[in-house]
Amino acid sequence: MDARWFHVRASSRHKFTSVEHSVVVGYHTSLAQTRRRSERTRAFVTCQLKRKKPARQKEEDFHHNVYVVLLKDAVTKHPSILRLNPKRDPLKPCVYVGMTGIPVDHRFENHRNGYKSAWVVRKYGVRLMPELYEHLNPMPFQAAVQMELELAEDLRDAGYTVTGGH
Repeated sequence: MDARWFHVRASSRHKFTSVEHSVVVGYHTSLAQTRRRSERTRAFVTCQLKRKKPARQKEEDFHHNVYVVLLKDAVTKHPSILRLNPKRDPLKPCVYVGMTGIPVDHRFENHRNGYKSAWVVRKYGVRLMPELYEHLNPMPFQAAVQMELELAEDLRDAGYTVTGGH
């Protein structure tokens, strides 16, 4: 439908004062409805443009955690885990190192229930080992990513059989 036809149709159905008015209003609304709508739209757009996100607090930035899960010794029957730990001490426990943005105990329950879980924790997980990670938490995301790698490497160097810690 071209614009000229629209103006003719609109002006034939309603009595508009001008061609411009017919384009702005359309042929199903009155001038008063259009003014109210434009005022609401202008107020809405103004509010949307002026609204800013509140300044993030430091507590919100520091909500990521690293954690360590004790695994059953039966996990050592998997060759892939033994390959990752050539210098392991058989007297030290097997552990899984991970990182999360939710509380650590909730993350451990998710592992145990099979929700976004690592197979070794779902199958061989025993309990959390807060003595190995509690002093490190909480931290920002990038620090947690780095800390997960470093903690896994440090535990591996200390003789632990480590999985996870990507």
